[in-house]
This record gives sequence, C-alpha cells and structure tokens, in this order.
Amino acid sequence: MKSVLSLFSGIGGLCHHGIAAAGLSHKFQVKQFVEISPYSQSQLRHEQPQIPIHPDINTYQCHRGQFNIVCGGFPCSGTSNSGNRQGLADFRSALWTEQFRIINQCRPAIALIENPTGLLARGMATILKDLSQIGYVCEWETIPAYCLGLPHSRERVFIITYPDGLFYRQQPTPWADQVRNHIEKVWLSVEIRSFEPGVRAVAHGLPIGVAKNIPGNYDARRAYGLSCSPRQAAVAWKRIDYLCSLLSQQEAIL
Repeated sequence: MKSVLSLFSGIGGLCHHGIAAAGLSHKFQVKQFVEISPYSQSQLRHEQPQIPIHPDINTYQCHRGQFNIVCGGFPCSGTSNSGNRQGLADFRSALWTEQFRIINQCRPAIALIENPTGLLARGMATILKDLSQIGYVCEWETIPAYCLGLPHSRERVFIITYPDGLFYRQQPTPWADQVRNHIEKVWLSVEIRSFEPGVRAVAHGLPIGVAKNIPGNYDARRAYGLSCSPRQAAVAWKRIDYLCSLLSQQEAIL
C-alpha cells in the first residue's frame, strides 16, 4: 500500500475520491490531509475520520521519505482563465511555493499537481523550473471532464513528476500513448465517479459554480465547484499506478 499526502485537499476530489474512481483504493491510501476550509474539513472528517487534518499548508512540515506520493492542486485564483490571470503572482496561487517546499522536504517517488489549463500560460514554466532544480522531471496531460461523461468541459491539467533517473532499467511508455485507454477504463468503472448526487443535494439542482445569494448551501456549492472531478483525477491515478508497477518490477530485479 502506497502512502499519500494530500495537500489543498478540499473535499477529496483529487485524492481519496480520485483514487476510488480509479479502482485503486487497495493500492493507494491517504495518510494526511492538509486543508484550511472549515467546511471541507468537516466533509473530510465525515468521510475519513481516521485521517488527520492539518489546517494550514504554511505550517505543515514533513520529512524525507515520509510519503510515497504527494498530491495537491494549489489555489487557481491566478492561473484560471476565469480568475484575475495574475498567475503565481496572485497571493493564493503563490501557495505553489509551499507545495513545492513540501515536495522538496518529502522527496516522494511521485508527486501529482492539478490546476486549470490556464496554468499552462500562467505558471507552468515556473513549476517545471522549480522541480528541475531539485532533480525532478515532469509529464503532463490535459483531461477535459466531458471526455469522462460529465456535463461540462472543465479542462484540467495534471502534472506527474518524479526524480530524474528513477526509471533506470525501463523508461515508462509516454503518458500520451496511454491516456485514451485510461479514460475509457475510468468511463466504464462501476466505482463512485462523480459528485453529481452531492451537488443535487446541496445546490437544489443548480449547476456547479453558481453565484452567491441564491437558495442553498453556498459553502457546500463552493467546495464542490472548486473540487477536481474524481473521474478526471482517476485518469492521473491510473498513470501513477502504471509508474508504480514499473518501480516494483525494477525493485524485484535487484
């Protein structure tokens, strides 16, 4: 079982829900949440009461090798096409520096980073440079929600990064060659793949991302609206599972 550190956990779309949607709960287990929102914390405690929650990424510390995988989607206020477009200069999106600090502290075998596709023009170069400076290489794919049967486009970029030279016996097959197959497998999955029932319950059928001052629980709607779709995250977890299988084969040879 691979241990997972979840940063900017939200209501778990990228981490435990994404893992479950990929059918990989028997292989990957979240051991720590880092999340500041009281509402999201309450949801995490309700669903995963055994997993500790640290409330502030600025004060979270870990040590080298503590987790196998670090995942997180830092705030997209500056990177999103619908945000202020300040990129990592936005004080919320600037929290990438904290996510990077923790990756550097932990030095996991694999890290997963998620953001809207606006990141490609407003911050991607910095992220690649930061990770390169600590010896990590990156691969990434853009995964639209509609490709997984969801009723909106909601494109997201997923970056998977790992130490350069980690796969010294066999180079991984390019993710681009696998992503369509992974999408099809997630589409056909019988596991829980969507927040749609929850959205209907808390938002009275209103679409994700609705404005303030309308009937319903705004905190809940906002949490669902900000969250990564588990189906999209599942595609990235399928890739991570493949990479971990290569590592296991490599270790078995030694």
